[in-house]
Amino acid sequence: MRAQVRTLENGEHFSPRRSFLQMLAAQGVAIPAAYFAVQRDARAHQPGEIYSTERASAGQRHIVREFAEPYIELIRLLRQAAEIEHALMVQYLYGAFSVKPQYAGIVGSGLPNSSDLLGVAAMEMQHLRDVNYLLIALGAGPVLERQGFPFEPEVYPFEFNLEPLTEASLAKYVYCEAASGSLDPERANDADRRFLASLDRALGGNARPNHVGSLYDAVIHTMGEYIASAPGTEAKLTPWLGKLEKIKVEGEEGHFQFFRSVFMATHEGFKGRRDAWSHARNDAAYPSYPLPVNPTAFIGEQNLIRNPEALGLAWLADLHYWLILLLAEASYAEDTSDYAALARIQMLGPFLSLARHLPKLGAGIPFDPLVTGYGPCPSGPGRIDFLSCMVRETDRLAARLKERLPDDYPVGLGQMMLGALNDKRAAYARPPGRGS
Repeated sequence: MRAQVRTLENGEHFSPRRSFLQMLAAQGVAIPAAYFAVQRDARAHQPGEIYSTERASAGQRHIVREFAEPYIELIRLLRQAAEIEHALMVQYLYGAFSVKPQYAGIVGSGLPNSSDLLGVAAMEMQHLRDVNYLLIALGAGPVLERQGFPFEPEVYPFEFNLEPLTEASLAKYVYCEAASGSLDPERANDADRRFLASLDRALGGNARPNHVGSLYDAVIHTMGEYIASAPGTEAKLTPWLGKLEKIKVEGEEGHFQFFRSVFMATHEGFKGRRDAWSHARNDAAYPSYPLPVNPTAFIGEQNLIRNPEALGLAWLADLHYWLILLLAEASYAEDTSDYAALARIQMLGPFLSLARHLPKLGAGIPFDPLVTGYGPCPSGPGRIDFLSCMVRETDRLAARLKERLPDDYPVGLGQMMLGALNDKRAAYARPPGRGS
């Protein structure tokens, strides 16, 4: 995805749309007067405005409004939020499973919290869920899609990469999760200034991303504008303002402090080894395995996983990842806990087994995007048919790879999943008014 607005060296913003109109005028192309009349008469908030009141610093973009209509702009921002929460979630998961056993305290068990990496990833899953439920409350569809790695979200001027945990990747996560102004040296004490100097060195000359909280500021602002402009929505949508603020605070406080502690090697998982990140990447004392950056299990693609044993298991892991997302989409779309429970079983069973095993083979789950999308069959029975096909696809591959599977891989889970889906199918076929 290409960003729609670029920041110039003088801090001003370049708009492709404005330049396009200027080019047409210079070439004598007539531009309807109605276009300019609409621009004058539109709402106070115009496309091209910067949500933040702070001036863009060199190398940093602010989030820029695209649509004057608050409903359209809100849907756009929430879709961006869903895509970014999804991307951060899988980046954190990939980083977590790259960590060596002696630093397992950094990784945690997976319960949602701001004290370990899997806990933070689980909270990103919750944020993704909440954003999707808000989209549905607004009459839009859930968003599970995202682009493959590397990709550049429209609201960020930098590439997201799937990479092992390193000082450099941590610096990016620290910056993304920070509150606006929290990294200002002028407000820092001596300890903070040392941290900021280390952060700046790790980020190097790369463009600084927006903070995730900046996106939620834009969402909250636009949500308030939409509620004010749409009579009858206040009771339904106003509670969401508090939920969005909670997501923002969880990132700017809990997630920021966690990533700062890992970046500075002060987290208790380091057990006092404050020099952990100073070791060479190939040193046994370095906290993470040197896993590939942006791997894929798609044949013919760049960065294909080369180890044949790892490749087959990585594709199997992709299938489980896709199945989890398909179940999540079904849960959001139908607002039922049945699918969510099946997604958790997949996540804590075969997905977790493969995620822990692949780094031993020098690989990781590639988290490839599903080319069919995550809502290919909108009807309930169609959704069940597609899910059942995905379960059978996964089981067939697991059977072929039986000798390579990790010891804790739950081989019989597929049949249980198919049984649960058949029960759901039978419920759809049951005449109205019949008991379950």
